[in-house]
Amino acid sequence: MAHLNQASLEYLSSLKPGAHPDGREMLREGMEIGKKIKSGKGGFIRSQTKYKNHAEMKRDLTRQGKIYWNILLGLATLEEQVEAEKQLYEFSQRTGMQIHSIQSIPSGLVALPPEYREKAPATTSYEMYTPEDYEVQQSACPIDVSFNDYHLATPNGLANTILAIEHGSPTIGEFCQFNWGFYGYDDNVERMCNMVRALGAVASKRDEYFEVKTYLDDGYAGYFLDCASYIGYAMLEHYICTTLCGARYVIGFGGLLSENDTRCAVAMALDKVLSTEDQPVLRYINGSTNLQWNHDIHGNYGVSVPEMLFEILVEKKYHMGLGINPVSITEKLRVPTLQELEDIFAAGKRTEEKAEEWLPYFNFEPLEKMRDKMAEEGEKLFRNSLEGFKEAGIDIEDPVEMLLVLMSMNPIRYEQMFHSTTYGTADTDIRPFYTTVLGRQTMQMKQEILDELDSRNMRGSLHGKKIIVGSGDAHTYGLVLVEGVLKEMGAETVNAGVDMDAVDMLDLADEEGTRYIGISCHNGQALDYGRQILELARERGREYWIFMGGKLNAILPGHSEPTEIGDMLMKLGIHAENNIALTVEQLAQLP
Repeated sequence: MAHLNQASLEYLSSLKPGAHPDGREMLREGMEIGKKIKSGKGGFIRSQTKYKNHAEMKRDLTRQGKIYWNILLGLATLEEQVEAEKQLYEFSQRTGMQIHSIQSIPSGLVALPPEYREKAPATTSYEMYTPEDYEVQQSACPIDVSFNDYHLATPNGLANTILAIEHGSPTIGEFCQFNWGFYGYDDNVERMCNMVRALGAVASKRDEYFEVKTYLDDGYAGYFLDCASYIGYAMLEHYICTTLCGARYVIGFGGLLSENDTRCAVAMALDKVLSTEDQPVLRYINGSTNLQWNHDIHGNYGVSVPEMLFEILVEKKYHMGLGINPVSITEKLRVPTLQELEDIFAAGKRTEEKAEEWLPYFNFEPLEKMRDKMAEEGEKLFRNSLEGFKEAGIDIEDPVEMLLVLMSMNPIRYEQMFHSTTYGTADTDIRPFYTTVLGRQTMQMKQEILDELDSRNMRGSLHGKKIIVGSGDAHTYGLVLVEGVLKEMGAETVNAGVDMDAVDMLDLADEEGTRYIGISCHNGQALDYGRQILELARERGREYWIFMGGKLNAILPGHSEPTEIGDMLMKLGIHAENNIALTVEQLAQLP
């Protein structure tokens, strides 16, 4: 049996938390809480007598060879959200194309306890806090609504999980969000204790088929270089959720994977290693966004429709319960309108009508080989993880301790430590079996920017400058790109990581003795974040040179759709051209 090398062992041992409540006791408390909750029913389950619960309906669709369709919906106000649900149902009735689930995407403020919300940056979606806010969504129409984002794993996760169960959410998530940061909140021990209590509450409803959901790409898997690592990491989440806590576990994934073969092979491998007859593990595959254009957007149908066809064929062949979550052709630009969601769903549903004509001409053998290799390597990574954690003295049977360690761990280092090509060695250069697309695209984009800068003789132009770089949300690839370019230009970079509050970015700059700060934002909070960091800078009486990039948009007062706000940020004094090559030139001219 391989062992961790000394550096990895010391790193992992350093993550073992100090005194904390026993996770097994937190689980028992959660189970007791769950037993007192009166379970609700979703809009669809309320409207009929054939199915006892949502999971039963989904399994029946799988047996019939039909596709399960999920829609993500997060509009600017609760009133708009409810009206959109009604219109989606009317659309499905008019066209005869059934939508099986609507997944709520509320504001990130929902994740925070009430006392933290006032100072946190606003985001581009609606707020929901009270039982009435949940009920008005679930009762809007005969479609089941799932409350996943900003529930189970967040600072307000236990309270939100209780509300979700009471109002009939078939799934409660997102498990993967345990390592997200949330503005102003830093009591991670209490947060993880409440997450395990929430898992216990869902586990207490196991016989009613309430399920814990994860979305892999939003968590650790979003950092990985190897698609096979998705499988091993999902097995680790499943171990904590189901083996340790007894809750049902289902998976959504796909937004960061854009090659049809690896997307579907990941689904097949997850099904192979984790699904049982009583508990299929797949919830849905999300439409990819990496290949979308941000111009001439109707051309994006040429990517999305074949992608859905491929997935439909795989599901009709293997009957795994792989649902589809179609992504609007405007995803690269902004939050989609209701009409754009209806359009992409209709395109997918019409594709399903013709899909079986393709089945006789489709060769599944290459996918099966990929599935088997991913499953084999994923199981190795999972076993290596548990062995390594145990060797480092971590209690692998305590869910709170496991989550606290994972919350503190660098996801990139996790893959480097436990991947089969590096486990037990000092090597960090993993050799992927099936490379993730976003990682490869990020490296290609970096090289294109470097080539452009080299053509201007900019190499080394940032020598002597120390620059703080961090992400204002959980997205990492933009951060990897910017840091890589700055380093190549000679800068010394300090990577603050993801989910960084404005005050923490300034604190780090002060500690490192620099005024240069770069911030990546993607969740619609850029304007509020920019205003906050400038106000905090004024209070300190210091001048900082701040640049921002990513998706620089926000929902402005009186608007229901996001607006590009780069110009507004620049008027405030932030460099928001969103062009890293130009930023390098600007930095190079500074003393």
